[in-house]
Amino acid sequence: MKNLSLLNKLLYLINVVFVLLWFCAFLSPYINPQSFSLGALLAIGYPILLLAHLLFILYWLVRFKKAIYLSFTVLILSYFFSVPVFQSKSKFKALAKDNSFSIMSFNSQLSYFSGGKKEEVQTHQSKIIHFLNQENADILCLQEARKGMASNLNHPYKSVFGFSHIYSKYEIISAKEIVFNETSTNNSCYADLLIHKDTIRIYNLHLESLHLGNDDYRLLKEWDEEPIEEQLQDKTQKLSNKISKASNKRVSQVEKIMESINSSPYPTLLCGDFNDVPQSYIYRKLNKGHKDAFLDSGKGFGATYRQLIFPFRIDFILVDNLWTAYNFKVLEKNLSDHQAIRCDIEFN
Repeated sequence: MKNLSLLNKLLYLINVVFVLLWFCAFLSPYINPQSFSLGALLAIGYPILLLAHLLFILYWLVRFKKAIYLSFTVLILSYFFSVPVFQSKSKFKALAKDNSFSIMSFNSQLSYFSGGKKEEVQTHQSKIIHFLNQENADILCLQEARKGMASNLNHPYKSVFGFSHIYSKYEIISAKEIVFNETSTNNSCYADLLIHKDTIRIYNLHLESLHLGNDDYRLLKEWDEEPIEEQLQDKTQKLSNKISKASNKRVSQVEKIMESINSSPYPTLLCGDFNDVPQSYIYRKLNKGHKDAFLDSGKGFGATYRQLIFPFRIDFILVDNLWTAYNFKVLEKNLSDHQAIRCDIEFN
């Protein structure tokens, strides 16, 4: 610090603040957001924090300053001990039909992506059905799906609970909705399927949404505008409260889901719209005993929600540790505010 100029001293202090913010985000998967809401907030911005530290490294590297070790340590610890943000290699394999199955998960946004006009919903839903049939996955889990989907998909078996649907080419032995203790606009369910003489349980999860309004989206997307400071603080506080409230609800929902998973007599696969990021308490709880299909065989950032200034990965396929995932894809088809994901699962 002694050898730093006034500007560099200021940047060093900012660097230290970013280290503290990163540390809170780094620990967020291990701290219940019901008791520490700041962690849940910072977890959402974890990739942005990593980018900030990369910029600090580049700056201190040019200046030949030892302060580089602050952010360098952050990136090293993140690389080895947090969920990877980026995958450089995918894992492809042609699988035998009698030892594997394919699964796809998609939040179809109630077929309103065309602009929310009721007269356009039917046309847009037809496009979604055509897309799903083209993909031809063995198992299909839909969130925010309309009942009209059922009669037009190439799947003989189905379980429909409100807007949460499971479609299958394999026999569904039983199915059940997971009833949450708190009221929610979202719902989750599971189905027990007989696949190649083995029974497995598929969970279709849609956890509590943030319920962002137009003002929230404008705040997060339109950075070029300069609102009055009081208005900005008010909107930021409201957005923070929404994130905190939704995080708390998701914790309660996951507790119910974990009760079901722990009592399952069959191997389990979890997929759906978690409405939370990989660097979160929710993800860590659900991923226990499972492997993330994207980390197993995906490539790139794996972003499934791109409606904000920064893309997020909030849709997941988590497979039982007994199995291996291959050929994970984020499907680049703009039919919803979410991207569909799919992969192939091999029994070991």
